[in-house]
Amino acid sequence: MEVYKLHISFPYDESDIPWSKTVEVKEDFSLRQLHNYIQKIVDFDDDHLYEFYVGKKPGNKAYSVSRKTKLNEIYPMTGYKLYYLFDFGDNWLFEIKKSRKKIVEEKNKKYPFIVESTGVNPEQYPDYEE
Repeated sequence: MEVYKLHISFPYDESDIPWSKTVEVKEDFSLRQLHNYIQKIVDFDDDHLYEFYVGKKPGNKAYSVSRKTKLNEIYPMTGYKLYYLFDFGDNWLFEIKKSRKKIVEEKNKKYPFIVESTGVNPEQYPDYEE
């Protein structure tokens, strides 16, 4: 079975602090499983609606993708990126890029797992009393 290396980040501008996680998941990982895994690695409360969509840029939705869809049903994608939008009020938008390099599943590894991490996890409900 093939393993996908996914780079998950926030689309940001120069004034923002970069945050990203690079993870490896099996090709048959569903978008629902990816949602649950992102919630875990960002340490958010899973208490809002979410959607996955495909687009060329963050605000340019071409089409939504069902949560039951497996990653190997989406990839390869040419000219488009996968986006994960969590909490339609606060609009936590994650960009998900798949590495082109082919990775073969290693039997002694437990998937999914984090390969690389940068930045500090954002606070889902920051304290604005300051």
